[in-house]
Amino acid sequence: MNKLLASAAAAFAAGAFSFSAAEEAPPQAPDAVRFRAGADLRLRLEAFDDIPIRTAAPSVTRGGYNNYFRVRTRISGGVDFGDAFSIDARATDEFRVRNHGGKSYEWPDEAVIDQFALSVRGLFDGRVDLRVGRQDAVLGSGRLFAEGTAKDGSRTQYFDGVLARVRLAEKTTLDVFGFYGSCENDLAVGHEHRDVTGLSGGYNDMDEATAGFFFEDRSMPDLGWGLYYVWLRDTAWRTAAGVHVPHEDVHTFGVRLLPRFADEFSGEFEGAFQFSESDGYDRRALFGLASLAWSPFSRTTFSANALHLTGDDPGTGRREDFNILFGRYPWISELLLYGFDGDGVGTWRNLTSLWLEAKVAPADGHSVKFTAGPVFAPERDGAGGGDFRGWLETAFWSFPVCSGRLGALTGHLFLELFEPDDYYVSDATAYFFRAQLNWAF
Repeated sequence: MNKLLASAAAAFAAGAFSFSAAEEAPPQAPDAVRFRAGADLRLRLEAFDDIPIRTAAPSVTRGGYNNYFRVRTRISGGVDFGDAFSIDARATDEFRVRNHGGKSYEWPDEAVIDQFALSVRGLFDGRVDLRVGRQDAVLGSGRLFAEGTAKDGSRTQYFDGVLARVRLAEKTTLDVFGFYGSCENDLAVGHEHRDVTGLSGGYNDMDEATAGFFFEDRSMPDLGWGLYYVWLRDTAWRTAAGVHVPHEDVHTFGVRLLPRFADEFSGEFEGAFQFSESDGYDRRALFGLASLAWSPFSRTTFSANALHLTGDDPGTGRREDFNILFGRYPWISELLLYGFDGDGVGTWRNLTSLWLEAKVAPADGHSVKFTAGPVFAPERDGAGGGDFRGWLETAFWSFPVCSGRLGALTGHLFLELFEPDDYYVSDATAYFFRAQLNWAF
């Protein structure tokens, strides 16, 4: 409780500063220097049990039942030099208090700088915006490129490098980037120094470099479209058992279509081909997503969706499992993400999912979503021997709690249920539950 009160006090102090500064600051000219500050405090209660894993022993991951609190504090600040230049910085810390499963963090665990960037806007006659330094970068659809810290995603998702947005036309943009991710956050203070990029548990000394582009055109009223290319290098690393894994250069080419068929019907199609060559193996893999949405009423949408990520066929001399690049966060399912513990951190692959979704916003600030559908494994590499992973159902409700002079308090409730089938050995119904409050000011 003392840890929670200390984090809340720190966040409150930073928020009070941001509000007093905002209220007392006089009107400024467009080219004046402006200071900004803010903070947020996120409290999560999470619990899960019986999440199946593809191995026979253990048949469920993380010892079965887990129940814990996660408390994340972030303090941010920035300065604007007119409309052309900005500097932004943000520090964050998260600790965990375990009710069951594992052990609690020792606070202060590790505070990290997860944003420190210079933004330059309006270069080349207003066509180019440039951002240099540590930054968040969600590019394209965000499915394959959204975070650079797979093993630290509960606190941060930063990239270190350069991102330029080029406005080729009024509704046509080109994002060009180059980032380098170190296995350890050098801008951190505390007794822990976690590996943030690795592909397995523990510290494995793997760095990542990436570069590429995302092109998007929305000039046609009934068809938005985009193209992208991402190069990713994973440096050589060693598994927990000491096995050497050679470096790999992964090349991913993708396309995205956003058609509108009528006022009430729209679609989304995204597909990517991936290949690599390394000292140990070559990779040839595919990713595909298709969605058809129907919005018959205001604030209401129904959709049918399909997702495919290839798995590795052991009968060939190459790798066919898709490398998810920087999409190693729970964009498919929070529950199923833990089910890939045996494959590495956030290694979405060997998965075909079909689901129906209903989403409604019953009031301002409220959003309710339900999904349900089957999940398959293209390659039968589970201990159960089959290719049917099981049925996944989810329910999500986000809502405002209150807002005022001291900021806005919002929350959400989230539940996933999974009925495993013949891909797994376990036949127990799995669940993942989260209750969250977030205070931003």
